[in-house]
Formats: sequence, C-alpha cells, structure tokens
Amino acid sequence: GLTARFMYCMPQSIVGSRKYRTQPIPAEVSRCYEVVIRNLLEDEIPKTPKLINLSPEADKLLESFACEVESKMKTEYADIPDWTGKLVGAVLRISGLLCRAANSHCSDFLDLSDSMVVDEETMAGAIAIGRYFTEHSRAAYSLMGADDLVKQSQYALDGIVKNGLQEFTRRDIMRICRSFKTADTVQPVLNHLADLGYIALKESGNAVTKGRPTNQSYLVNPLLYSQAA
Repeated sequence: GLTARFMYCMPQSIVGSRKYRTQPIPAEVSRCYEVVIRNLLEDEIPKTPKLINLSPEADKLLESFACEVESKMKTEYADIPDWTGKLVGAVLRISGLLCRAANSHCSDFLDLSDSMVVDEETMAGAIAIGRYFTEHSRAAYSLMGADDLVKQSQYALDGIVKNGLQEFTRRDIMRICRSFKTADTVQPVLNHLADLGYIALKESGNAVTKGRPTNQSYLVNPLLYSQAA
C-alpha cells in the first residue's frame, strides 16, 4: 500500500520549447507566497489540537465527490483501486491545508482562537486538486507497471490495432501476442477489456453449456480505431 499514499505529478516537459527571456513572477504574488510559507513554518504546535470543521456546503460537496469516486472504482478507476481508495481522505486533508493557508494573513496567525471552517469554495479547490492528481497517478501507475493487468491489456490492445482486427477469438490474441502462453493468462485480459468497453463478447446464439466455450468471439469497439488515428 505504500505507492497508494503518494500524490503523483507528471507535468509535460517543456524541454525544446523553453525561452531564454521569461516574464518574472509579479512582486505581489511572490510576497504573498513568502508570507504564507513563513507563517506556516513559524506556527507553533499548540498543546490542544485546533479543529478544522466543514461547512454544510463543503460537507455536501465532499459527499458528492466520494460517491462519484466510489461509483468508478470498478470501471474507470479499476487500474488504480488502491490509490483511489485513499483519494477522498487525501482531498479532505488538502482542504484542511488550504483552509489553514488561507488564514495565514491574519495578524494573530499563531494564536487563532476560533476553529477554522472549510467553506464550499475551498472544498471545490481541494477536489479540483484531487482530480488533477488522479489523472497523473493513472499515468504514473501505468509507467511503474504497478498493475500487470493494465500492462497486459495495453499489450493486447496494441496487437488488436496493429492487426486491424474487427472480430477475433481468444486463440487469435494468443497468436499475435506471443507472451500469452495459455488461455488462463489471456482470459482475464479479455474480461478486463470487455469491462472497459474496448471489446464485447459476440453472442453466438448457441445453447448454453457447462464450461467455457473454446471458440468464443469478441467484437472490437470501432471507437478504438478512431482514437488510434
């Protein structure tokens, strides 16, 4: 579970398009940023932890986001279930950090008597940050090969597109993707691709029998080729 606890960021490289002369950071922006960071670093740890509460609007917004994430755990986020399982908690903590930073301009920053409240705007910002890290984490996990099923699924998809398949059987995939040595190794990949909508099991119209059909066929989603183009 270690890799699921990081917020990954993979920004696009600007190497090759960098400019020699750039616009400096505005002085007011630089000053405000310095004040926030210094105040946060100089803040003394209180004997009694200070509470950060959620406003009703912020709580409702977080609940909606949590339901959205949960509904995608077995579909859109199936490749990073461990990471997205911790996403809502991470967003909640981010909202607390944003709320704390927003109070850094107070003159009595080191002695706030009232508990802070995360408002709707702050929670919306935290959720936006969470969405940003979600897409970057999916890319990072893909590069790390943390999920073998994802790698194998991409391998099969590449083989399908390269050979221009519109319809195929399990045996066809094993023929063009030689790393799949047995039906038991390729079937979970086909099931995963079907769950994600890249392929669909073709109905044969034959009577249902016990056991797994040996020559079941799959249809390729035409959108796969439009995306590849």
